[in-house]
Amino acid sequence: MNGNNRKLILSLFTSISLLITLALVIVPLFAFGYVDAIINGPDTILEVPSPDGQYLAYVIEAPSIDPPNQSLMIERKDKSRFLPIAKLAEDIDSIKEIMWSPDSSIVIYHSRLYLTATRISDWQTIRIYLGVERRRHKPVRRATFSSAGPHHEVETIRFPESGCFTYQLKDNDKIHKVRMNLLPSFQ
Repeated sequence: MNGNNRKLILSLFTSISLLITLALVIVPLFAFGYVDAIINGPDTILEVPSPDGQYLAYVIEAPSIDPPNQSLMIERKDKSRFLPIAKLAEDIDSIKEIMWSPDSSIVIYHSRLYLTATRISDWQTIRIYLGVERRRHKPVRRATFSSAGPHHEVETIRFPESGCFTYQLKDNDKIHKVRMNLLPSFQ
């Protein structure tokens, strides 16, 4: 066996050993998160009760090799029933705050990229995108992007009257009004 073949075999052996070592360290840690989530349920990272005390809006964090991996949820006070509202984009979007209208008719989940508003009476939900178009590294669909890119920051969220809310973006004087009471009802 000549010197070049020995170097190639040694390099291959080193690479394989490194991959096995990483697998033996990372896989059990990642698997532990999944096993824990299966046994105990996912972690709740934020929860806000409704002003009337009848509901709880919360965010769960599921195990992920590249977090965050969050879902927006709501449940009744007695915890007998719940509803998944939305799943945030894994590794890209994360929750900032949860807000309730004073009359508990609307809950708003404010994440990095969305305002997600739900009308409690019939669970109608809308999502307002706060991001901008993403750029690809190459002009093909399989090309990756480096991050979610810039997004608009929300300055204020208010509930001026029952059934609606307003929001204003930073560096923008325009106030956007969303009338949740005009959404169709399917119940």
